[in-house]
Amino acid sequence: MLSLPVGASTIFNGYAYVSPASAGVDATWYDLSGTAQSQDFEGADLGDFATTLWLGGQTGFWSEGNGVEFIQLNYSISGAAAASGTISYAFQSYSDPNDQWGTDVNGLNITDNSKDLIATHSLPEGDYSIAVWVEGKAFNQSSIYDSNGGSNFNATFTVVPEPGAAALGLLGTLMLLRRRRF
Repeated sequence: MLSLPVGASTIFNGYAYVSPASAGVDATWYDLSGTAQSQDFEGADLGDFATTLWLGGQTGFWSEGNGVEFIQLNYSISGAAAASGTISYAFQSYSDPNDQWGTDVNGLNITDNSKDLIATHSLPEGDYSIAVWVEGKAFNQSSIYDSNGGSNFNATFTVVPEPGAAALGLLGTLMLLRRRRF
C-alpha cells in the first residue's frame, strides 16, 4: 500500500503511446513509471514514421481530496528540428482513492487530446530524440512530476519519406539521367 503524508498528491503508473495511424489506433504503449506494458519508453527506439506520429498517454493521480487543477504530458523533441509542447489529460475514471487521467477518454464524448507531432511541428525527415514527462497539479499545491527522477523519459524515432515520394524522386532522377544521354 502506498503511504503518503496527509494532504500530499502523487502521480503514479504513467504510460505513453505512439501511433503511426491516428490517435489511439494501432498504438504501441510504453511504461513511464508504470509496469503494465511490455516495453519501457526510456531508451526505446519508437520506430520510423512517414506522415503521422501520434503521442498520447495515461497516468494515475491521487489529489488527496484537493481537486485537480491540471495534468499534462510534456514533451521536448531534438534532432533534425526542435520542438516542444504539452498534451492535456482529461479525466477517465475513478477508483477510490485514485483518479485515472489520459489523452483518450474512453467513450466520454470528449475529443481525444493526443497530438500528431509530425503535423503539429512540421518535422522534416531525419533522426530525433524525444523526452517526455507528466506534470500534475492539485489545487493549492505545487506541481508534481512523473519524470524518471528528473531525467525525463527519453526515446528516439525517425521521420522517413513517404513511400510514394521516394519513388517519385527516384523516377525523376532516372528521367534526368535518360535525357542527358540523348
